[in-house]
Amino acid sequence: MLHAFTAIFLAASAAGAMRPWKAAGPGDSRSPCPMLNTLANHGYLPHDGRNLSVKHFGDAVIEALNAAPSYGTLPARVFVKSWGKDFFDLEDLNTPGILQHRGSLTRDDVTPTERNIDVDAARVSALLEDSSTDYVDAASIAKSRLRVEALSEPERLSSWDHLLAYMEASLVLLVMKEGEVPSAFSFPSAKIWTAPKERVRVWLTEERLPDELGWKRSERKLGSLDLVPIMKAIFDEKRAQSGKGRLWKSFLSLFWGSRDEL
Repeated sequence: MLHAFTAIFLAASAAGAMRPWKAAGPGDSRSPCPMLNTLANHGYLPHDGRNLSVKHFGDAVIEALNAAPSYGTLPARVFVKSWGKDFFDLEDLNTPGILQHRGSLTRDDVTPTERNIDVDAARVSALLEDSSTDYVDAASIAKSRLRVEALSEPERLSSWDHLLAYMEASLVLLVMKEGEVPSAFSFPSAKIWTAPKERVRVWLTEERLPDELGWKRSERKLGSLDLVPIMKAIFDEKRAQSGKGRLWKSFLSLFWGSRDEL
């Protein structure tokens, strides 16, 4: 009986163990998304990054991150609908006008002559330098968003691009957060969203999960709504830094005027 329990324990431990990392090789397909490339480098997505379906993405985020499958399937479904095929390679995600957008935190803008699918180390360094502490947080990422959007001018991001940008920026704090991610239904404070700079740097530049720096798969299953408080924190900070104030105060002032108590 003891041996049976030992076998079950070891099997469960192995199931939760992180898959080994292997850099992309010649012929492997990679995307402009650090997380998807990371999932492929660790083998949660097929390592060659080719012939992928929506299901691949749902399965990958469940196993690697303990996240709801929608974190992978929703963007994949959006892409497939516009792409017109059920299977695609990671590099296909660099197609402008679907999920790929200007003003990336980690990539230069795509041009008619440059695909810019690989990470730009200078952009990652600038992202980290936007924080004066050893952590990136909602305020520093809001500053980064304003900076990279200015780099893309005179072109401006569409409303759809802005939504994608907020989601991607929020994922940095969701996935690399120090400590467990609280449920959205606990209404977490904006101040808790911090991620160690070195952990973020390794992830974004090497596209691997930095377990040697304390990264761990979430013990609690990450729900789709858990991203919302982070998006709101970054959104509010971005408006404040650009001098616009909180959106809900602006909305209420339309009805009750500008009041300090709002």
